[in-house]
Amino acid sequence: MNNQQRIITPGVVIPLVFFVVVIPFLPLLISWRWDWWEAWLYAIVYILGFVLSRGLAARRHPDLLAERARSMQRADAES
Repeated sequence: MNNQQRIITPGVVIPLVFFVVVIPFLPLLISWRWDWWEAWLYAIVYILGFVLSRGLAARRHPDLLAERARSMQRADAES
């Protein structure tokens, strides 16, 4: 497999898991109230919105997702 086809790397997966799993559940983690239904609803809407938007983008514009995944590997990319 060449470098152009390899998009899923640990450097991509770790921030993705953080922003898709940890961030939506921060209200629950901070308050430590697991019966807070609004926070659960927020987390579910956040995660479903992410999954649906990425699914639609992958279906309609897979080249755009591949380009954005490689954006930080360019020589002129700023950190």
